[in-house]
Amino acid sequence: MCEFCTQHGEGKKWYLNARNYATELLDDLERKKFIGHFYHETIEKGHKQLSFLEKRFFSRMLLPSFLRKRVTRRSQSIHFGQVIPLEEIPKVLDMANSITRVACGCRWEAEGKETRVCYGLSTGPPHWHDLLDMDFFGSPDVAQLESIGKEEAYQDMARSERQGMVHSLWTFDTPFIGAICNCDGKYCLAMRSTVGLKMPVMFRAEYIAGIDAGKCDGCKACQKKCQFSAICFLEDEKKCEIDSSKCYGCGVCRAFCKEDAIQLTDRAMHPVAAQLWV
Repeated sequence: MCEFCTQHGEGKKWYLNARNYATELLDDLERKKFIGHFYHETIEKGHKQLSFLEKRFFSRMLLPSFLRKRVTRRSQSIHFGQVIPLEEIPKVLDMANSITRVACGCRWEAEGKETRVCYGLSTGPPHWHDLLDMDFFGSPDVAQLESIGKEEAYQDMARSERQGMVHSLWTFDTPFIGAICNCDGKYCLAMRSTVGLKMPVMFRAEYIAGIDAGKCDGCKACQKKCQFSAICFLEDEKKCEIDSSKCYGCGVCRAFCKEDAIQLTDRAMHPVAAQLWV
């Protein structure tokens, strides 16, 4: 299990521990302030900072390892994520008394377009309606914050997965878990930092994917949709194979496999992936 499970899980997966969603955590004044200014202070400034770092990365100027480690350590205490597969989402939603669908700040910063694929969670009050200032999106219209039910939220995320998006949950002043996001590496600051810059701000899932070679027909559909470049095609066998050192265990590849050849298994039981969390 990831290190958060040891620190905040009380013997189980940390994101299935109801204490990490508790109202008393959200009632903390500093945490409220952090969430309330999240889009302004983190997305706007973070986008500019990450863009600067990405220029160094793409110009082949390697970021110092001490800098990458420093960012990861700081993120773990403030705002850190973990990839989760679709089947874990109902368990998380069951611990929330309110779910608020909000626009993705990363997509807004990239395109100026509102795409509602993020979900604020609360056992509230307070709720995300009470904490977010939506002037960031050009209007104070609170209709941009939608309270939705658990089934609607789950179906939304299932549709997101069929579009190739990765599910992840996020802390706001760890260990409080305040949101589930649906991420695309093209836009997501966290995925670009973790995968592109090798500066992790999210854990891999508690699972890892594997392909049953006997069922795989080599269509490459899974390879085309993998956000982590973890699937390769074996020319000799005409089959796809998963690189366990790159797989984040999101399970999105399964949605595109017509042969049902991909399964998720416990990461902790895998001989290689058990040691790989960030």
